Amino acid sequence: MILKASYRHGNVSFKAIVTRLGLWMILLMSMIGVLNTYSFAQYGGYAGAGVQIGFDATNSSLGNTGTAGWVSDTLLQGKRIYGPTLSSNPYFNPALVASSRDDVHVNLSLFELGFDRQYQSIGAQIPLPPKAGLFIGLIRSGVNDIDSRSLSGYPLGSIQTNELQLQSAFGIRLSERAHAGIGFKINRYDLHEDLKASTSVGVDIGLLFKLTKTGFLAISIQDLLAEHTWNSGDLYNLSQSANRVEQLPTRFKVGYSTLAWDTQIATEYEIRQESSEITIRDIFSSGSSRTQYIEQKETRMTNSQFFRAGLSRSLHASFRLNLGYQHTLGSDYQGATLSSGFSIQPPQIESFTIDYAFARNTTSLGSMHIFTLRYIL
Repeated sequence: MILKASYRHGNVSFKAIVTRLGLWMILLMSMIGVLNTYSFAQYGGYAGAGVQIGFDATNSSLGNTGTAGWVSDTLLQGKRIYGPTLSSNPYFNPALVASSRDDVHVNLSLFELGFDRQYQSIGAQIPLPPKAGLFIGLIRSGVNDIDSRSLSGYPLGSIQTNELQLQSAFGIRLSERAHAGIGFKINRYDLHEDLKASTSVGVDIGLLFKLTKTGFLAISIQDLLAEHTWNSGDLYNLSQSANRVEQLPTRFKVGYSTLAWDTQIATEYEIRQESSEITIRDIFSSGSSRTQYIEQKETRMTNSQFFRAGLSRSLHASFRLNLGYQHTLGSDYQGATLSSGFSIQPPQIESFTIDYAFARNTTSLGSMHIFTLRYIL
């Protein structure tokens, strides 16, 4: 009926039709995710989780709903947004860096996680005229003061883990309505002093489409080819130990963001494809008292699903309030994460912004505080 009316009266533009199609696609994917919740494995730990908490306070306060970016001054091509602007980060989609046009954006973030966990990030977005942009970022994550004990329970001191991810992304404006990007990540994970550090390379690809003046649809695939490889032979004095390979989950994301009633609105749906290597032992007896077994290794694929939403509104020329929601579908343990935060821009200093975020999981006592300093060179 909508299409028929548009052709009859000519009052529904092609942009409006495409926007509605994008919203219906996200809604359909979300419904499919809910209906298929019990056909997917429950959410659990996975390789690379230590560097996927987030990148900055702005997006963390908005539920990490950053795949489609946020409507900014550069995306509006000159129209000024009231109050502190939001920061679109290529950490979520490499195509977002193509929106960089004039200034260099630098941000430094500190995450306060508790339980001796450490997490920091730094990043810079650099415009490459006339139609491209470059992003360089670094995340450092780790856990300190882990109590180490022998099999008999005697203290052996404290150990720590350290994980680094060096990121780079290149984006190009194919047109004023379509941006594309590709990113590369170098992952290094030091798990124990007697284990050789694992180093690997991952690839991100992304697309960003401008459906209307303030409506954006994005698709991103992250962590392709990334994996960690371990061999505990030196740790346990095993001469014939085999390598264990843990692939980082491949993340498929679709997101939509818009500006309506002076409020930034974004939704996002993610399917995270995970693989795990398991050992299967078939026990048999040949008639003697000795029992034998055949050991086989098998790789199994599972999926986790996530829905995210974020709202942001400027309440003052120097103050912006953010709200976010993130839910792991089909997981009673992980549940939902609620987040909030704000941005403060000191008067007369438009190049400097302070961001804060607080996020809390509804099914555990864990919470985190994030602080970010943004500066425009």
